Amino acid sequence: MLDAELRRIDSAEAESEERTKIIPLYLTPAAAGYASPAFGDDYTDYKVPSGSRADFAVKIDGDSMEPYLSDGSVALCKRGEIIRDGDVGLFFVDGDMKCKQYCRDYSGDVHLFSLNRRRADADVHLHSTGSVSLMCFGKVLMDKKVPLPL
Repeated sequence: MLDAELRRIDSAEAESEERTKIIPLYLTPAAAGYASPAFGDDYTDYKVPSGSRADFAVKIDGDSMEPYLSDGSVALCKRGEIIRDGDVGLFFVDGDMKCKQYCRDYSGDVHLFSLNRRRADADVHLHSTGSVSLMCFGKVLMDKKVPLPL
């Protein structure tokens, strides 16, 4: 009887493993308001459902993306996704990694907004004629669409 139960538990664990996939969870947090170093080789394995579009994850540091992404939460991300107005992404801005909501205005300026509007001080505005470098590392996979600030 005990052997049968152990086989059943092993079978259930194996089946559970088949329904998940492993992606890297980067240990260097993505700043949600404060500067943070870029991704390195410091990551650990992180399980997500096998059907998840995510191909990496990051820990959020700070409160500027609340209530959608809380300090210490894990954000699932997808590389190579097209970032459109209103999307949340991970951006490398002049040496700092930031998690922000993206918007490009009619003049070509880029605005990276904090979702927590009490933390508008952490917004980033990049003028199209400026020399600040911007790179998108990936789109944050949100459960629902987040409205742009007015």
